[in-house]
Amino acid sequence: MTRIEESIEIQASKERVWNIISDLENEGEYWYGTRDTRIISRNGNEVEREITQNFRNHKILQKAILRPKESVEIHYLKGITEGVKVVSIQSLSEDRQKLTASWDVHFAGIYKLAEPIIKHHTLSGTVHALQRIKESAEAIPAPSTQA
Repeated sequence: MTRIEESIEIQASKERVWNIISDLENEGEYWYGTRDTRIISRNGNEVEREITQNFRNHKILQKAILRPKESVEIHYLKGITEGVKVVSIQSLSEDRQKLTASWDVHFAGIYKLAEPIIKHHTLSGTVHALQRIKESAEAIPAPSTQA
């Protein structure tokens, strides 16, 4: 099993951070390992989807469980990655959040042999994804101009 946990502090409201991490169709904007997302079904806070990874266009079947303003739990059900990724928000104050990404996954088939390399790549991708989420959440919207 590969276990990874990384956190970052974000100067923004919990709602703003939640809006970013719960936007499952735009995950690839922050998590560069995801090329495409196809929603298969929605049932309340559970979403079944298929993602296409940038790595060799591998497809992975997932079930996402949204716990509003708390966490997004992604279960990797079928594909080269199997296990769980959880992205959670912990409020430090009204406008300061700690965002944590935790992975507990393994790699199927021949990819099991490359697990140390894949773990390093996943760790790097996680650090960068959290940084992109932070930058987006902390960005000050441009003032609207009225004609």
